[in-house]
Amino acid sequence: YLPWLRECELKHGRVAMLAFVGFVVPEFVRIPGPEACYTAPVMKALAACGPSNGVSDVQSGVFNTGPLYQVFLFCGIVEMCTTYPKFMQDATGPNMGFTIENAGDYRLGVNFLPKEPEKVKELKLKELNNGRLAMMAFAGISLQSAVTGNMSFPWTAHKQDTHRGPGLASGVAPATKGLAARSSATQLRAYKMSKAVPFLPLSPAMEGVVGGEEEGFDPMGFSYAFDIRWLREAELKHGRICMLATVGWIATDLGMRVSDNAAFQVSSIDAHLSMVKFGSMSQMLVWLGFAELFGFMAMIRMYQGKTDRAAGDFGLRALYPKDEAGQHQMQLKELRNGRLAMLAYGGIVTAAVLTGKPWPFFAIGESCPKTAGDRSTFCGGLQKAQVRSSAVAAKAMERSASMPFLPKPEGLKGLVGEEVGFDPLAFAETFDPRWLREAELKHGRVCMVATVGFVAQQFLTFPGFTPTANANEAIYSAEPAGWAALLFLAGFIESTSYGGKLTMLDMFEGKRDPGNFEFGSGFLKGKSDKEVYDMKLKELNNGRLAMMAIGGMIHHNFVVQGPLFPLIPEGWTAPAAWVTPDGEPIQSFMSGFVNGTSGLISNNTFGTA
Repeated sequence: YLPWLRECELKHGRVAMLAFVGFVVPEFVRIPGPEACYTAPVMKALAACGPSNGVSDVQSGVFNTGPLYQVFLFCGIVEMCTTYPKFMQDATGPNMGFTIENAGDYRLGVNFLPKEPEKVKELKLKELNNGRLAMMAFAGISLQSAVTGNMSFPWTAHKQDTHRGPGLASGVAPATKGLAARSSATQLRAYKMSKAVPFLPLSPAMEGVVGGEEEGFDPMGFSYAFDIRWLREAELKHGRICMLATVGWIATDLGMRVSDNAAFQVSSIDAHLSMVKFGSMSQMLVWLGFAELFGFMAMIRMYQGKTDRAAGDFGLRALYPKDEAGQHQMQLKELRNGRLAMLAYGGIVTAAVLTGKPWPFFAIGESCPKTAGDRSTFCGGLQKAQVRSSAVAAKAMERSASMPFLPKPEGLKGLVGEEVGFDPLAFAETFDPRWLREAELKHGRVCMVATVGFVAQQFLTFPGFTPTANANEAIYSAEPAGWAALLFLAGFIESTSYGGKLTMLDMFEGKRDPGNFEFGSGFLKGKSDKEVYDMKLKELNNGRLAMMAIGGMIHHNFVVQGPLFPLIPEGWTAPAAWVTPDGEPIQSFMSGFVNGTSGLISNNTFGTA
């Protein structure tokens, strides 16, 4: 297949070189012809010069004899007179057939070739390289035109004129008004040029964005096609993750470990697979999912115009400057450090895999010069701070204290803990906040009792019950009479506490406060309103903590298959919560897929293969 591949490569390269010229020349010179075809933008030539009704022309027997059909006819003649005869020749015959030596050789222009074989070989190599470059250039032109919506050379400046097509950026307005009436040269000069890529204009969408006007790095024109806030949110998130990942990788290679347990004594390269086998990857994904959910809600509120939140702003203000210039510099440093970290982390992983060594992988070079004036940027050379005249501080907004990247919820007014403002999913806008607080307090109280019982279960046992150190197994070891008594008590409390009014519509008739059952109210007598409020707030916070704590305790016992203490049992190496249909434990569900020995599938858990 090598001759055929070279023939194909040369042919595509020659066509691409002609196509590139054909892209540029019509912007300056056009041959006369039918107006619909010969005056159309180059990117629309296929539709303008082809059939008017597509398949229907063939079905009706009426053919459009436009210029495109002439091109097709010419290409067909060239194909039949060049490649096809060579392909059909016998390779063992006198004409040698189709070989790597005559691939792409149509004996055209041989009179212009030099006499020396070395120079002939050099010219062929130049043609091959230029063709490859032209193929990439042609693809880049097509993509750039589609992304910017600009049908005219040089396809970089976003213009609003008759040559604009239905590109991804067709709805993006130019940076200045009235440019459509100017000439193409004047219009191109009206755009600011990117400082990072000085031969490309600055995208209008990047004006006013941190790092936008200072650098203007968007060579692919993504800001024309997508919302710049979404792009910046993703960039900052990836940068922050990579900064943490870089520090974590280096710290692990330097010998830092969370525990002395043998399960944690793995290299940075093997850490991912070890986490999957260990079972901790699922926990990490759950917590990351929570973070993503809150971030998604913040972005939705931002897009809806309910907040003035900037992309990537989660309201963390520790060590944050107070002045606008300092804030801008801090944001710019974070952006640049995140970009550097993304590159650094990719390089660290690559170097670690290739060398098989821990950080720093190679010998450390000479230190930087001691004189500050002789240092480069990478050696900590100081750069003059840029003075930014435009305001960078966001306008004042009443933010949630617990979720500072979200607005303060309106539905929590009048409830204990309203100053915290925790309602990231906006439940209070859909349901009665009093009913939500009732459920929260009840769950919190139950969980506070449950955490105490979970710990005590390992050391204490009520008379008549079977001692069970693992609290997760107490549900199976409890006597039926004990279960009946517990269910009766819970049902009695639930049915008598509300006087038969159990729905959200009638539960709070009579202006009853959420969670107030007049139980223990005697302890509040003689206390001031502030002291009563502080007591209620402590109960609410402790209940929220208990809900998270009991979930962690239950999960811990499932993972270690044992009691709560010790937290890491002696000799424990990995979770064994998953078992095969035969009752034999395996390390985890995911580890079987990593090792290719999943007991769940091999034992036909999901049916016959």
